[in-house]
Amino acid sequence: MLKTNRVPVVVAYVLARFIERLGVVDWQSAVRLGFWLWVAFHAVGMAGAVMWDDMPWMLAAIHAADWLVKLLLMAVILAVWRKAGAAGAPRGRY
Repeated sequence: MLKTNRVPVVVAYVLARFIERLGVVDWQSAVRLGFWLWVAFHAVGMAGAVMWDDMPWMLAAIHAADWLVKLLLMAVILAVWRKAGAAGAPRGRY
């Protein structure tokens, strides 16, 4: 149980680093980033599972849609949160 709870936390951390490095500050860019990361990792992985591991395509679609929603929400929340935090923060590195 502990292992599966760590996966979204690690994904959120990596996504936050991408958002920081790429300078994403609006929700439209965050949705675009989340979508392309989902295509690159989860959609491709689920397609491989359907083709080579005989996973039922409906189950793969449910898992893929679940991760799409997770990535889009994480990306939007992190980008908007970063923008709100940057508005009141002093300039420069801490």
